[in-house]
Amino acid sequence: MEITYDLIKPIILEEKAENSTMVCKFQVEGEVFEGKGTIRIDSKDTGSKVKNMVRRTVMSRMRSSLMRMVRGAVGGGMAGNIASMAGNEVVRANTSHNSFSAAEKKAAVVKAFERVAFNFYYDEDSRSWKIARRLSEFEKRLKATPLSSAYDKKTLARMLIEMAKADGQIAAEEKEFFQSFLDDDTGSFAQVMREAPLSRVELEEVSTEGRENIFMITVAVALSDKDFDQSEKDKLYEYAEMMSFEEKKRDDLIKLAQDYTIENAIHASGNMSREEVYQFADQIGMDRSEAERAQIRMSKRLG
Repeated sequence: MEITYDLIKPIILEEKAENSTMVCKFQVEGEVFEGKGTIRIDSKDTGSKVKNMVRRTVMSRMRSSLMRMVRGAVGGGMAGNIASMAGNEVVRANTSHNSFSAAEKKAAVVKAFERVAFNFYYDEDSRSWKIARRLSEFEKRLKATPLSSAYDKKTLARMLIEMAKADGQIAAEEKEFFQSFLDDDTGSFAQVMREAPLSRVELEEVSTEGRENIFMITVAVALSDKDFDQSEKDKLYEYAEMMSFEEKKRDDLIKLAQDYTIENAIHASGNMSREEVYQFADQIGMDRSEAERAQIRMSKRLG
């Protein structure tokens, strides 16, 4: 499911512009959550369009959901300053003139919601937002220990892009995905592309609490295009070895990412038959019985 301003409008308790930031409060089931989103000037003048209205394909919905998860996992960091340095200069130059369009402000409200979206799920039956009181194990881990250091976030960015290059090329959709969360701390897409491959020493310097989450996120992103090949698997195993994960730990983290990916696919498609779950499991290198178990656990958890 893709997040749009109209979809979250019923739960917006407050939205106000403070310089180049939209400060928002969202109320769900009586509880209030606050999020902030940077207002970006759209040079193409979107008019009534909100940036987050995208193609309605299962793949794009999965990528969107994954992006919200990544934003939550980095504690608002990599997505906290999405505009490029040039873009920031445009924002500063125009802020005093209050020249942001309604669409640009709405897009920032959506970004603010995405920062806290891991707390919620959308109930299709009641057509309303609910508090996600029962998260998956993957989501619990990311929520409990979000990445906080700039070094860890930059390492994640480099690892994600290295994985994308593992099959020899980066598709336009992948490039767009990365550009949507790279910021001044991580470096631009072009800058990260020019970085040397991550070394063992660099990965040893990742914080102890950040290593598992960086690896899990990287696995989840690699699986999200449903084309998990041997080169990507080999690269993940290489990272796991350099991060000093024992084989069991590596496999456990990969399984958590696979479970999350199956759940994400079910959410994105609305529903999946057993055969469709099996086919998807084959595409992400997951045992069919484990994929079916993941579907059953999700059904039990969400009721």
